[in-house]
Amino acid sequence: MNVLDLFKLSGQTALVTGGARGLGRQMALALAEAGADVAICDRLPTEGHAVAAELAALGRRSCFAQVDVTHPPAIDAFVRQVVADLGKIDILVNNAGMPSDGLALEEEPDDAWQRMLDTNLSSMFYVGKRVARQMIDRGQGGVIINLASINAWVISNITPRHNVPYCVAKAGVAQLTRGMATDWAPYNIRVNAIAPGTMLTAQTAASRQHPEIVARILANTPMKRYGEEEEIKGLVVYLASPASSFMTGSVVVMDGGTTLW
Repeated sequence: MNVLDLFKLSGQTALVTGGARGLGRQMALALAEAGADVAICDRLPTEGHAVAAELAALGRRSCFAQVDVTHPPAIDAFVRQVVADLGKIDILVNNAGMPSDGLALEEEPDDAWQRMLDTNLSSMFYVGKRVARQMIDRGQGGVIINLASINAWVISNITPRHNVPYCVAKAGVAQLTRGMATDWAPYNIRVNAIAPGTMLTAQTAASRQHPEIVARILANTPMKRYGEEEEIKGLVVYLASPASSFMTGSVVVMDGGTTLW
């Protein structure tokens, strides 16, 4: 087999949470460009329908639903919809999340802490469990890709903003990924995670308003720049495809070298 054939996703169906913009949109487009049909969900209906139209323009089947991924009944309904509309789910990209509110820990409201953990960590369990059940019942295996962050290991130096609750949630995603991988390997379900560094996305927009934060980030990044959204596309296709067939439980860092220092 030609090595490039290992990256093809023809005949596969993917589900991407938080697929209406940013990294989620880029990953949905990448999977479609590699041959997969793609369902997306998000809380942003206008942007979500626009991305679904982009996917259809690539010649792929697609669907969109407005879903709160912290609400299990809504996830149940969406998974049923995807299976009804597209027939199955072979690939899940657990991407939905929210940025830090920028507050120091002593100022963080209890409900904001809970919302951060629910959105960035618990949602990956809620969606992952339901999609894994569908994969197990089908008996054909599958792939799950969770979005972690380099904040699984480091607390970013972005004062006067702060991001400890976000870091705690993303550390949980890294460990959840390893746990999913061990539990579901007997069913031929591979589970890996992507840990991006500082990217030019809506989630970093607030911190980019502070020149001193930008200067620190660039000084601490060997490549001396932020990542572009499009740079995630190759990695998500690799992890979703047979090219990574012996990988599970890995958290792949893509950060311009930030965690090297």
